[in-house]
Amino acid sequence: MTRRNSPNDFKVAEDLSRLSEIVVDKRNGKRAEAKAGRRNRHYEKQFLDSAVKTGLYRQTSD
Repeated sequence: MTRRNSPNDFKVAEDLSRLSEIVVDKRNGKRAEAKAGRRNRHYEKQFLDSAVKTGLYRQTSD
């Protein structure tokens, strides 16, 4: 099975705007398709949390 993307793979903030393209479910089969959306949302959240913690992305407060 292919390795999932890691939050450590992101080095520039521009990558965060392409999360839906980068985070792709690499598993095959009916069961994998049923859970793909949930799994991808989980990984997108991990990438965003990691970016905020490492300082790659800074939240702005109004």
